[in-house]
Amino acid sequence: MGLSSGSLTYTRLITVGDLPENHAEAWCEALEQHAFHEIEVAGDLEQSWGWVQSDDPFESSWHPHTLLRPGDGLLLCLRIDTLKIPATTLKAWAKRHEKERMAAMGRERLSRAERDQLKDEVKRRLRRQSLPKMQLIEAAWNLTNGELRLMSTSKALVGRFVDVFEKTFHLQLRSLDPLTLLWARELGDEQMDAVARLDSEPFHI
Repeated sequence: MGLSSGSLTYTRLITVGDLPENHAEAWCEALEQHAFHEIEVAGDLEQSWGWVQSDDPFESSWHPHTLLRPGDGLLLCLRIDTLKIPATTLKAWAKRHEKERMAAMGRERLSRAERDQLKDEVKRRLRRQSLPKMQLIEAAWNLTNGELRLMSTSKALVGRFVDVFEKTFHLQLRSLDPLTLLWARELGDEQMDAVARLDSEPFHI
């Protein structure tokens, strides 16, 4: 976890939109609506994601008086669990059980329906023996200037975080490039147009 370990490779984003009144109370409710839920091993779901406490990946409840940090900031953590049996592993175990099943039945082959059913049985058995892969995506959100630092540079993870964030907080997230930063500093339209017309200048020989 980058924020707690000191490893700070991050993506800079900025929020677009107005904060709601009594946002601490509103956000606690929204976070719990989109909180993380464990994957049911007996089911078919391969991935689950949702919010957890920034300092405890197994806790998914929040309280308004402890949600915001000193300095008007908010620490967020999105947990993503994946429980997927690798195709090679599933194929190997299914083949082994097919041989055992044919030997027990005194047959040289199984029907397609029998093989599919056996493969499903093997997959469920392997799921019960496996633990989900856990990923934690942390972010530090400065509510004063709207800047959010997301502790990941993976396009897939950043995209997933942005999607869940916008559904939870009903705010947009933009990449914090120079033009967006000037826009956030409330530069006028005429000045923004002038900046956009500037040509890039190389600073190396």
